[in-house]
Amino acid sequence: MVDGTYKLKVDVLIGRRYGKIVLRTEDDVLYADINAPIIGRQKVKGTVDGDSFVVKGSGMVFPLGMLRYTLSGEVEGDNITVKCRTNKGNLTLKGQRV
Repeated sequence: MVDGTYKLKVDVLIGRRYGKIVLRTEDDVLYADINAPIIGRQKVKGTVDGDSFVVKGSGMVFPLGMLRYTLSGEVEGDNITVKCRTNKGNLTLKGQRV
């Protein structure tokens, strides 16, 4: 089950950054409320399959400009790993359920 609120962290060139993602499922639809480094604040909808999920989105992010991304994540117990693939580069966020 992926539902829950997770604190995220990622190490980037300018140091460690923190964020949060709230996941909620209804059947096989995932609703994600994201406040994370690089992506910023986004509310998106995606798919869920067991403990894995995928969401896609886009938006203007200062100073990067238009950012298109795909987040693919997996939850194991209270731990989450989110692979973020964007048109500006890729990164992996890790976190825990709070």
